[in-house]
Amino acid sequence: SVHAGQKVVLTGFNGVGKSTLLNTLAGRLPPLAGRFRFSEQAALGYFPQALAWTDGTRTPEELVTGAFPACLLYTSDAADDSLDRQEARRALARCGVRQEHALQAVATLSGGEQARVKLCLLTLRPCNFLLLDEPTNHLDRAAKEALARALDRFPGTVLLVSHEADFYRAWAQRVVEIGGKGR
Repeated sequence: SVHAGQKVVLTGFNGVGKSTLLNTLAGRLPPLAGRFRFSEQAALGYFPQALAWTDGTRTPEELVTGAFPACLLYTSDAADDSLDRQEARRALARCGVRQEHALQAVATLSGGEQARVKLCLLTLRPCNFLLLDEPTNHLDRAAKEALARALDRFPGTVLLVSHEADFYRAWAQRVVEIGGKGR
């Protein structure tokens, strides 16, 4: 079990089912066996390992402006129901996406830039339980450090798959090794 506000890391050999578990918990795969349930108060945010896009020709700015009603993020009376370009660019910049990359087709960006766009989309969703599947795979050291600080300060629950002990050692409260030692 994972308790509210707890920061848990799943680790283990490749292929033992860590990503399958997160995909199941996120509702993207049916359970292979067993059962699980979340608290009624849990609002999930999911970061998938794969950098796949439904439409890779869209720009990060387009992805962000079209994905989020302004009323969820701001208390001002917005004229329409989506973020405007300036708000989208500010959100992307907070996640390290530079202006020139915000206007480029997302599929043409580097893995690190694409991961930053996915993290930006995640930060704009109200959630209190994060499921993160190897979010550091494509990030540079500065971005990893910023993400570690953000997760340490995050008041909700974190369930993270990672092979990078240096990334999570300072803030994780529990590490669960899936599949045991040896193979």
